[in-house]
Amino acid sequence: MMKLNIPAEIQQLATDTYRLVRQKTTDSKPISVLHIDDEYSFIVHGIDATTPEKIWVFDIGTVKTARDFFKLFPPTPGEIENAIQVVEDEVMPLHKLLIPNSLLYSTDTSIRVIAQYALFEENHHDIVLARDSMERVFNRLAAIITGIPASQDILPASNEFAATLLILREVMHHLGYLDIVILN
Repeated sequence: MMKLNIPAEIQQLATDTYRLVRQKTTDSKPISVLHIDDEYSFIVHGIDATTPEKIWVFDIGTVKTARDFFKLFPPTPGEIENAIQVVEDEVMPLHKLLIPNSLLYSTDTSIRVIAQYALFEENHHDIVLARDSMERVFNRLAAIITGIPASQDILPASNEFAATLLILREVMHHLGYLDIVILN
């Protein structure tokens, strides 16, 4: 469940991440910054150059989601569906709270890895990952989950990778982001 009382260290990390992204962006459009940590995730949102308007922290994260829902790799279709339901319940309330047409950013290495599997290239610069490209990576994971041997694909055979991809997918779909910019 979305946290109402955000610990000071997470608030500070969220604010610092927002400022870092704002320093690297040149326009004054509203932005959202996604961070997926091991035990939680957050979205920071705003227009101001230094201070975010909102910080939302979610009780979903790479390790937590993998641990809570996936027993073995690959997860079962039922495990994926259960995880999707919980992630949806976490992020859906934000849909009406975000400033329309905001741009989505991240500085996460784990999201950069997903982008590299979508784009089939190693890239050390900023990357724009389209929702359609991310969805193709998710479909590759879904093929593994439904029985194609994991050795048939180069995706990481890791529940943490699956959890991060699932969280990213649900955020992009349910909050209406067509792409995410992963800053270096």
